[in-house]
Amino acid sequence: MTSAPATSAPDAGVSPPRSSRSRSLRRAALLALLLVFLFLWIRRRSEVRPPPPTSDSVVVRVLATGLHSGLLLPCSGGNVVEYGYGEWGWYARDETGWLRAPAIVLIPSQGAIGRRYVPEADLATSGYGTALLAPIRVPRAAAEKLVAKLDLEFATGGEAYHNELYDMDFVKCPERFHLLHECHDATAEWLRELGCKVGSSPIRVGLSVVPP
Repeated sequence: MTSAPATSAPDAGVSPPRSSRSRSLRRAALLALLLVFLFLWIRRRSEVRPPPPTSDSVVVRVLATGLHSGLLLPCSGGNVVEYGYGEWGWYARDETGWLRAPAIVLIPSQGAIGRRYVPEADLATSGYGTALLAPIRVPRAAAEKLVAKLDLEFATGGEAYHNELYDMDFVKCPERFHLLHECHDATAEWLRELGCKVGSSPIRVGLSVVPP
C-alpha cells in the first residue's frame, strides 16, 4: 500500500506580505504623530481672554506660581482677597511629599478652598513674593457676584484651618481634587464667571492671560 505524498509544513520564517508591513508602518507613524500632538496640546497653557471693556470695571489679578493658579479679587476696605483651590492634604496641610503625588492626581481626593486678605497698596509696592500676577479688567458686577459666591462657599465649608506657611485659611469643599479638576481648572471656571474666555484642555497645566 502506497502512502500519500507528505505535504510540506508552511515555513514559519516567511515574511508577511509587503502591503501588510506598509499598513503597520503607517499605523505606527500615525500613532506616534497623535501622541506627539497630545503631548504638546496637554503641555500648552490655556489662553485667558478678558471680556470686552465696560464703563464700570475693576481689576482682578490672575496668580501663577508655576504649579498653582488662583485669583485676587477686589473687596471692601482697600483690600484684595485671594482665592485658590487645591487638594486638602497637599495645599492646606502642606503634606507635599512627592510619594503622594501619583495618588493625588489619579485618585479623587478631598478638595480645599484657600483664602487670605491683602492690602491692595502692598501689591503696588512689594509685589506678591515669587508669584506672577496678571491684571485684567472685568465688569464690577461680575467680580462682586463671584466674591459673594466664594465667600458663601468658604463660610459653609466648616472649621477653617490656618496654614502659617502661606498665611492662608482653608476649608474643605465638595468638589473632589483630581487630574482633570485641579487648581488651574477651578481658576478657569471662576474666570469664565467673570466673562473671560478660557481655552479648553484635557489636562490643564497653567493659564496665560492674553493682553486685550
